[in-house]
Parts: sequence; C-alpha cells; structure tokens
Amino acid sequence: MNLRLRVHLPLIVPKPTSPEDSNRKPLAGIRVADQTREFREGSAIVLDDSYVHEVWNEGDSPRVLLLMDLWHPDVRLEERRRIATMFTFAQDQGWIGNQKKKESESPATINVI
Repeated sequence: MNLRLRVHLPLIVPKPTSPEDSNRKPLAGIRVADQTREFREGSAIVLDDSYVHEVWNEGDSPRVLLLMDLWHPDVRLEERRRIATMFTFAQDQGWIGNQKKKESESPATINVI
C-alpha cells in the first residue's frame, strides 16, 4: 500500500561459516527489488515493502528481528488521521482484526503521530 516504511533491526543472525564472498548469497538476508543486503546484528534496514521483497535464513541458528512500521514520509498528517479512522471503522464492523469482539471490550485505537 505504500503507506508505511518497515524497519528490520536484526538482533540475532546466524554467523557465516566461510569468509565473505561478494558473489555469494548472504546466509541471512533481504532482497528488495534488485537490491540484496545481508542482515548484520544491530544494523537496521529500512524499506518500502510495497516493492517485491523476500527475506531468508539459510543458517543453522535462529534469526531474530525487531520489526517496526513507520508512516511513509509522503503520507500527510490529515491522510494519517483519515486512514486511522478508516481502519478503526473496519475493525468495529468486524471486517478486520478480532472477529469475535465482545460488547464489553473497548474498540482498538490507532495512534497517529
């Protein structure tokens, strides 16, 4: 939808077992469109995930990432408010989110910053 930017912050990535080779596919990495990057612990990658992308872990140990979504900088504040209202309405209708919302539950809120 191009409304957000996604941040991947690698916390744990598998260690390569062989020396770096610029021609090899990274053990744990990400490809966005035609660009490929290796995940490195503590080094964030920011991407527009409306582009074709993939992530992988071909190592023997886990890959742990902290994922964060940020508003795309081209989405104006008024647009953010309207989008948040639209999603809250859809959730209240039961179209998205928890389909079995109890009447005693308060509606979910989306904070716009």
